[in-house]
Amino acid sequence: MPLAGAIELLVAAERGGYAVPGFNVSNLEMAIGVIAAAEAKRAPMFLQFNPGNLDHFGGVELAGVVGRALAARATVPIAVHLDHAPTVALVRQAIRAGFTSLMFDGSTFPLERNRRETMLAYAAAQEARLGLEAELGHVGGREPGVRTSEMALTDPESAARFVLDTRVDSLAVSVGTAHGLAGEVRLDLLQELRAAMRGLPLVLHGGSGVTPRDLRAAVLGGIRKVNIGTEIHAAFTRAIAGASGNDPRPALRAGRDAVAAVAAERIDLLGAALRA
Repeated sequence: MPLAGAIELLVAAERGGYAVPGFNVSNLEMAIGVIAAAEAKRAPMFLQFNPGNLDHFGGVELAGVVGRALAARATVPIAVHLDHAPTVALVRQAIRAGFTSLMFDGSTFPLERNRRETMLAYAAAQEARLGLEAELGHVGGREPGVRTSEMALTDPESAARFVLDTRVDSLAVSVGTAHGLAGEVRLDLLQELRAAMRGLPLVLHGGSGVTPRDLRAAVLGGIRKVNIGTEIHAAFTRAIAGASGNDPRPALRAGRDAVAAVAAERIDLLGAALRA
């Protein structure tokens, strides 16, 4: 199946009233695991790499080659997504490496710098005909490879101005979740942001820590993409912890299966099953 782009996946999610999962992976086994879950559930997905994932994978070029190869042979639509790029230079590198979806994260910068650099990232994405996600407000917590600071909730009025100026295709908003296994959704704030954005797809980071009830409510409230990283990393780590002997492959297969099981649960919660 041809690789998917961000815009087509998010437009379909908006029409269908569901959210597309974005799975952050840091090795080949995890990537195979989340794709297996998406294929079993007939769900579209984003195969995601943040800067820490890229370092472990061997760099943006290698991640692009592997990600594209896996997505191209899959039977469901998959976008190869750069997550939390802290520089416009990395966005441009990912474009050259064949990524089909991009995020520039200036959320730890002062607002004017975030706006200015997001506009530069958007220009690069537009030239490549790719969708760009940005972040306003800041989702705190801890996640390897993601620059974090104290949580700052997204202000609806500021978000409306930011989107008008930058013309981004989707916006990651801070509504109470956190990177890592923590956080809850401020549904009242999400409702205000949804109204202010006038249909722009909203993205929820820190999806690993959200309860099933809150996650379903967030999707009903207008979230169209949810990022999940810590939860599948934890499942992989637990599965390989008991490895023994001289052959790592059984443990790696167990890790892959554990990742697939967790990913399948999240796909169901987001309403993404049977959407491909």
